Parts: sequence; structure tokens; C-alpha cells
Amino acid sequence: MNRPPWKARRRIVHGTLLFCAGMVIWLIWRGEDSNLAAAIANACFFLAGSVIGAYVFSATWDDKNVMQAMGANAYEEEGPQP
Repeated sequence: MNRPPWKARRRIVHGTLLFCAGMVIWLIWRGEDSNLAAAIANACFFLAGSVIGAYVFSATWDDKNVMQAMGANAYEEEGPQP
């Protein structure tokens, strides 16, 4: 069974998390204490948490679907995952 590549998904996740971290670091470095800066920082934290939650949930869902389709030994046949 050909599984979809997770490489592209990981790139999107890492890119989004780096963007969020960069925005928060830039806001801290800039040092402007305004409602807009606080809203942007909160949005970045919410986005990062949502991306991490969706990534973990989708991996769990994918594992569940593979186990249902191929049985309990589905991952033993593939060998170690990088």
C-alpha cells in the first residue's frame, strides 16, 4: 500500500512554526506594546498550537486507517521509519 509522503506535510508544519516563532521574536525585539502587537502574538500562538494539534491528530488518524486496512502488523512489514 502506497502511503502519502509526510515529507511535504512536515515542511509545511516546520515552515508555519518558524513563521510564528519569527513573528513573535520580531514583536519582542521591536518592543512596541500595543493591542495590535498583542493580537498578532496571540494569533501566532493559536496558529502554532492548531498546526501542532492538527499534525498529531492527522498522523494518528492515518495510523488508524492503515491499521484497519492492512491489519495489526502493517508497520512491521515496512521496516523502521526515518
